[in-house]
Amino acid sequence: MRPEKRFSKRPADVFSENIYGELLPGHLHLIPGLSDVYELELAFYESKLLADDEIIRRGAYFAQVGETSTYHALICSGEALRLPRFSSARLRSFFESKQFKTGYATHGLFPYRGKFHPQMVKALLNVMGLKPGDTVLDPMMGSGTVLIEASLMEIKSVGIDASPFCQFMAQTKLAGLTVPLEPIRAALINCKAVFSYFQQHVGHSKPGSKIQSRSSPSFFQEPDADYTASLGTLPELPEGLMSEPVRGFLLLAYLDGAGYSERSTRNSPYEQFRAILQRYLSVAEKIQRVLAQVDLELASAIALQGDARFLPLEDSSVDGVIFSPPYSFAIDYLKNDSFHLEFLGADIDALLEKMVGLRGRTPRQRFDFYKSDMKIVLSECSRVLRPGRCCTIVVGTNDNQIGRMLGIPASSVPGIDELLLDMSAVCGFHPILKLGRQITGMANTMRTEYITILERK
Repeated sequence: MRPEKRFSKRPADVFSENIYGELLPGHLHLIPGLSDVYELELAFYESKLLADDEIIRRGAYFAQVGETSTYHALICSGEALRLPRFSSARLRSFFESKQFKTGYATHGLFPYRGKFHPQMVKALLNVMGLKPGDTVLDPMMGSGTVLIEASLMEIKSVGIDASPFCQFMAQTKLAGLTVPLEPIRAALINCKAVFSYFQQHVGHSKPGSKIQSRSSPSFFQEPDADYTASLGTLPELPEGLMSEPVRGFLLLAYLDGAGYSERSTRNSPYEQFRAILQRYLSVAEKIQRVLAQVDLELASAIALQGDARFLPLEDSSVDGVIFSPPYSFAIDYLKNDSFHLEFLGADIDALLEKMVGLRGRTPRQRFDFYKSDMKIVLSECSRVLRPGRCCTIVVGTNDNQIGRMLGIPASSVPGIDELLLDMSAVCGFHPILKLGRQITGMANTMRTEYITILERK
């Protein structure tokens, strides 16, 4: 028997050999707060795929290249997302710890459930090989995270969502990158008048109310006048607040405040609106201040309302696809957004037939529809993607929920990620990378989310 090998190095010597130094060039300095293995993997791929000047302009996980700060560090540095004075210590701590990950640019506008992790999206756009001037598609754009990140990286983008509220929200977040600031400041000074204006033309929130089902009472009390509301027909605001980007910015803040009032009675609807408008203004001021300092031209971004199963794009017309499909039935987006959709005059029944994961009367029917719909979506993504380019899917396992629905142990249920991977093989894709990341706050529904990068054959 051979004697056990003895290492000559002392532990102190080994500990001094930083793991980051082994993986990354010494002149690349990581962003503070990088803590997950998948983040280190993506940082490693960025270091291999991007030149130094590209890391400075578009890198996600690096704060400096030598002595030069990256654009991402500049965008995120300074004050963390400004929260109302009555926000909990837990919420403040979350945004302070996520300053470089999610609470920067205009991603902090409106707390949309299930939205993408922005810093991760930035890294994925890089490792997918997308460059300035290329076009990326998000066929299920939600709050528009991909569009914002792509625009800041000088990558053209198209986002599609069945929900008119998602279209409005994405457009407003994009507009926040360039929205005129003086009218927003004026609105804050005249906050009570602006709040009263929206109460009159949009409706009054019902503080503390809870929507239990799609047939529950309206979130909004009726407006003072007989009025069919939509952004296009909303009467003009007072002088100085009449441009569409400003109107949309103020309207999103009002809807955001109304949503908070629905969930809590701790503060009046007006107090909520004022605090949120202050936050929105600080977000727009911060990102616009940085954009004025750097050599960056925002790329075009188009947010459309549509059906991911029938993409309004030509064959082989995009250079990349990235999306996070619904976690089957983990989040009922119609129920979650019903008050906003009602304001926009959306036909909920018609939307139900377009929302992947919500079609079907019984849980089993919804699961079967989900599988058939997602196969069509993947086929459409393959059709519009150029050969040799990448499609990235970010989705959770969701086996607990599916197991309960099918009446079998969760351990016997194939994850949504596995189902989509099998479907992709018959839609012209083959996998080139799969990473796992842990999800916090949804342990009863899912614990792991997978990032799967596919290449179009």
